[in-house]
Amino acid sequence: MTAVETSPTTAGFTRNAMIVCAVAAPLALALSLLLAPNDATAEGEAYIRSFVANLDAYPLWSWVSVLSFAAIVPMILAVSKVARSGRPVLGLVGMILAFILALPVGMDTDDVIYAAAKIGLDVPTTNRLVTEISEGLPTSVLGFSFFLSLLGFVLLGIAALRSAAPKWASIAMIVAPFLIPIAWIAQLGNLVAGAAWLVFAAAAGGIALALPRP
Repeated sequence: MTAVETSPTTAGFTRNAMIVCAVAAPLALALSLLLAPNDATAEGEAYIRSFVANLDAYPLWSWVSVLSFAAIVPMILAVSKVARSGRPVLGLVGMILAFILALPVGMDTDDVIYAAAKIGLDVPTTNRLVTEISEGLPTSVLGFSFFLSLLGFVLLGIAALRSAAPKWASIAMIVAPFLIPIAWIAQLGNLVAGAAWLVFAAAAGGIALALPRP
């Protein structure tokens, strides 16, 4: 079997790019929440009314989400590589679960609300449509897979405790996935929701810095 060698320059660029992605993916989500004009943690008709009132701002935030999504896979690979060097089996399980975050398992309800508003649907009708998409489709149960992906990052944080990653970053990776859903469940507002993703960005970046140097 022939081994393929990677030049130090290429390996160094790849390492740096993965570190950047590890920070950029959650950071973009944090900024989209901190700078969002609507109440991102509201629910039901209250969320839709807030969304529609600031409809012109949505195209920018939707592109921010696309950029974040593009960096998610390198982020997971970076964090997983370090975590698996600490505890290989636990890191592998965490990586598999974390990859659920990168899978298109459900429809983006913000896109649905935007499209509904553009064609003139009223708020109550839009709310019924969003509720049906979230709860009534055969694949609606996959919406809960987001929590499995958060569990995966918790496991990666635990595995990273035995790696070369800074302990603070590993601990932050264990804590951040719990902070993210709390902001929505308790409807604590955009500031808290964005801060949770900032903690996640610091954790992912700190762990990624332990990637082996060429």
